[in-house]
Amino acid sequence: MTVNERTGAEIRAWTARLGYTQGHVAKILGVAQTRVSARLRGKVPFGIDELALIAQDFGISLGELLGSQLINEKNPRPAVRDEGLSELPQLDSNQQPLD
Repeated sequence: MTVNERTGAEIRAWTARLGYTQGHVAKILGVAQTRVSARLRGKVPFGIDELALIAQDFGISLGELLGSQLINEKNPRPAVRDEGLSELPQLDSNQQPLD
């Protein structure tokens, strides 16, 4: 599951707990219900301002809205390509970098 899909799932769960509809969320955000549907399915990401509006309307914190697992998740850093060089060559003051 992508982060967008997981975010949508958390918001759907809160919407159901509180007895709200996608239409209610659309009204909070000032967008069409179809746009909310796309966000809840993870096809379009929620903006941080949208998440804050939803949390405020639901009477919960942003952390509660997204859930601790999503908030505390650490993404791996991209791997650095290893060219097989243990050290970069040292340039003297007259050398130019290689193209």
